[in-house]
Amino acid sequence: MAVPAMAQQDTTVPRDSTVHQLRTVEVFGKPAEVYAAGSRVSAIDSSYLSTYASSSLADALQARTPIYFKTYGVSGLSSVSFRGTNASQTAVLWNGLNIAPATLGQSDFSTLPVSGIGEVAVQYGSAAATYGSGAIGGAVLLSSPAYKGKGFGADLQQEAGSFGRYFSNGSLRYSGTKLQIGASAYLRLAENDFIYRDLSRSRAPEVKQEHAAQQIKGFTQDITYHLSSKTQVALHTWYTYADRELQPAMGAAYNNAEQLDENLRLMTQLNHSSRWGQTDIKAAYFHDFLNYTNISTNSVADVQTYQLQAEQTYTQGQNWSLRGGVNLQHFVAENSGYAGQQQENRASVFALFRYNPVEPLALSLNFRQAFVEDYDPLPTPALGFSWKFYNNNRHQVSLKGNASGSYRVPTLNDRFWIGAGNPELKPEQGWSYEGGLRHLLVRDNTLLLETEATVYHMLIDDWIQWAPDYSGNWRPTNLQKVRAQGVELSSTATATVGEVKLSGTAGYTYTSSEQVAVYEGAGDKGKQLMYVPLHKATFATEVNYSGWSVLGNLNYTGLRYTSNSETTSLDDFLLLQLALSKKLQLRQNTLILTLRSDNVTNAEYQTMISRAMPPRGYTFSLRFIIP
Repeated sequence: MAVPAMAQQDTTVPRDSTVHQLRTVEVFGKPAEVYAAGSRVSAIDSSYLSTYASSSLADALQARTPIYFKTYGVSGLSSVSFRGTNASQTAVLWNGLNIAPATLGQSDFSTLPVSGIGEVAVQYGSAAATYGSGAIGGAVLLSSPAYKGKGFGADLQQEAGSFGRYFSNGSLRYSGTKLQIGASAYLRLAENDFIYRDLSRSRAPEVKQEHAAQQIKGFTQDITYHLSSKTQVALHTWYTYADRELQPAMGAAYNNAEQLDENLRLMTQLNHSSRWGQTDIKAAYFHDFLNYTNISTNSVADVQTYQLQAEQTYTQGQNWSLRGGVNLQHFVAENSGYAGQQQENRASVFALFRYNPVEPLALSLNFRQAFVEDYDPLPTPALGFSWKFYNNNRHQVSLKGNASGSYRVPTLNDRFWIGAGNPELKPEQGWSYEGGLRHLLVRDNTLLLETEATVYHMLIDDWIQWAPDYSGNWRPTNLQKVRAQGVELSSTATATVGEVKLSGTAGYTYTSSEQVAVYEGAGDKGKQLMYVPLHKATFATEVNYSGWSVLGNLNYTGLRYTSNSETTSLDDFLLLQLALSKKLQLRQNTLILTLRSDNVTNAEYQTMISRAMPPRGYTFSLRFIIP
């Protein structure tokens, strides 16, 4: 008996919005899904991204995934922690290219908007063979919007909320036979003048937060032109501007700390299909500017990145697909902390292979070799499998596994900072192993339930950490070897009961991350690394009926130590978000009214020590969509 249509899609061969016909060939989808057999890959659902369009990417991922973010208050930097690693060990890619500046080697997720982004996907675990330096703990994959339909369309949104928060967003799009154009712009303002208890003072009096205002704005533009049925070119633009007062710690005097960030990202892309497969060439220019000031400091970092990536993909039916390519990077950096301008060249070659010898079994074998000036990173292979060993008309059960290498090249700050930089640093090297089970349940066309359980073990050698030396000066060293291991559980369900549509997701992670070897000093072997929660869980649900929608997000973060010696810690906390929306049809147009509440239970919490976070707040949004 055939499996119902709801499950006809073989999830070992992911969907792709662009399918090219080459002889009798089906081209698989995105590298994160296709060439990562045995790895855990998830995506943020579109309904959440639409409801929380005014949020930052940090807010969205924190609410909907078990990933932990360290946020320096409501207006400060937000950095990610994947599977017990740090922010510089996570790769962030936009349309397939790494966007982290070479100075810091990490992205500030508080300045990355949800608005203007098409899809957001997450790959857990080492992915260096696919994405290169930094993809040790995981990778966040961002893509430009795909503009569908014919003719003109527009999307306008206005939002106002507690604590002086305002958000405006507008987008225009046109889609014709050969030309697709989309452009969007957004503005987010926030005073962040909430009331909180100052835990640094006697009896913890209530005070009003000051000096935490922010203004973040930007725009995106995407143009695609089909030169022929087999060839298309595209131009993508992404600009963000963030001007922030940096929120002082509790009990600390305000020192006029402010930060200005400007990020310009330009990319042009050529896709061509032929009898030899699909050719994909990308050329990009990124300009990242940061200016930090306080009473006594004026620090400037200006980084220009040039990237060129060429790929060739050949796919034979549903049995195998091979992708080979080369990536070239050139960095030019000027920094107040450097003695002069610094430049660096990097290159890598890679090959990604997917093989399905029989329908229930999928294999992937990937390889990357990087070439970096003054460094010699080891090759990074990856081998994975997914075996669907049980399949009937309702149930599918798969066994999966993956082993992969990873690496991270020291940042320019690590190497060239005056008085601290260490040009003798070694690249970080790591190995990751994971395995698990995946179960899919389908009942007619009314229920789809997907459950996944993963265990992983990761060992990272020559971990780079800034720490005080014998004279008390902070400098980077290959300080230690770190072992991260844990368990990840997730479940996603969609159901239809009459006219009611239900969906829900749940996730839990247990993360142990500790030093197993220390190369300098006494260290803290066997202790949980700071700001890595042992436990984190999320639960989300959405109910849709007759134009009404109720969305809820519950997020639990466990205790986190604020030192590697486990002597001080931050309490666990539970956050609840609720949103009620009503969709009204105005002829062919759509008006969506949304009332949202964040931190519904008024929880008192911190993600970084002594940085106050907002209490219960409310937001009202109007969104008008012209088809």
